[in-house]
Amino acid sequence: MRGLMTPEERSTVELQVERHVRRGELSEAWTALERLCSAFPDDAALAGRLEHLEQGLDPAERRRVSMTRAQPTGKHHKTPMHEAEALAAAGKYKEAIVIYRALLEQRPDWDLVKERLAELFQLAQVATPHRQPVNRENVLEHLLDRISTRKR
Repeated sequence: MRGLMTPEERSTVELQVERHVRRGELSEAWTALERLCSAFPDDAALAGRLEHLEQGLDPAERRRVSMTRAQPTGKHHKTPMHEAEALAAAGKYKEAIVIYRALLEQRPDWDLVKERLAELFQLAQVATPHRQPVNRENVLEHLLDRISTRKR
């Protein structure tokens, strides 16, 4: 994380925090707010918002926050959850599913990940081009032939 944020970046992150709070995604809001606090350590109002939000987290959300902490990677995604969301938004459902499955292995009771997996499985089925219809000509004759010769 850079030491400073531009005013535009700060505004964008603050909007993300508000959007996450409206959606009930408190752990994601906490993560974004923590980024703001690390970029602006002298801002008492931000620290107060983070503390207030932290008090609103239930134990399961606190565990989720600890699991979604930013990983030092060369990627531009802050967490595996963000990377999976970006992949899903790009239509790369299979890649997103792999990441969500890994998150679910780490914490099997993570309902949000379970819901996203179910959604992505449905999206992947809809997005996958339909297979060519099976050529059913002579199928009955072929099966009868196999039965008569007792091949299985």
